[in-house]
Amino acid sequence: MEDFALAPAEQALFRALVARRVRFMIIGLGAALVEGAAVATQDIDLWFERAMDPEVANAARDAGGFFVSGFGMQPPAFGGEGFERLDIVLTANGLRAFSEELEHANEREIDGISICVLGLERVLASKRAAGRPKDLAAIPALEAALAARAARSPQR
Repeated sequence: MEDFALAPAEQALFRALVARRVRFMIIGLGAALVEGAAVATQDIDLWFERAMDPEVANAARDAGGFFVSGFGMQPPAFGGEGFERLDIVLTANGLRAFSEELEHANEREIDGISICVLGLERVLASKRAAGRPKDLAAIPALEAALAARAARSPQR
């Protein structure tokens, strides 16, 4: 996917997560962008099957960064140079259980790395369920991307 370039540290982290067999996916507008929606985002939302899996911290270390488990109202996070865009999502509004969403996620190659991304329909469902102004503002672009995809699909 040429339109979604990862920073070198992000590439290293995703390669390390894949090598360590950590189950995760990109969700939110990052996923929508990968799926072809005309949207912009400042972060990449990562949803893990188990965010506190020690392999997540090991992958961060492998990539030259670190993992903070979070405390109080602070969610877990990645730290280090080049990890600024990465957000760990603990609660995904409007989505089913992680394993169920992963089963239907799309596997996409991003900068030579095979990564699971939430499908556009499910991103739309999540944005509708979240209901925040910034989520609601993204809905027309997501709907337009789905309509364009449907128009390109061969009729049955």
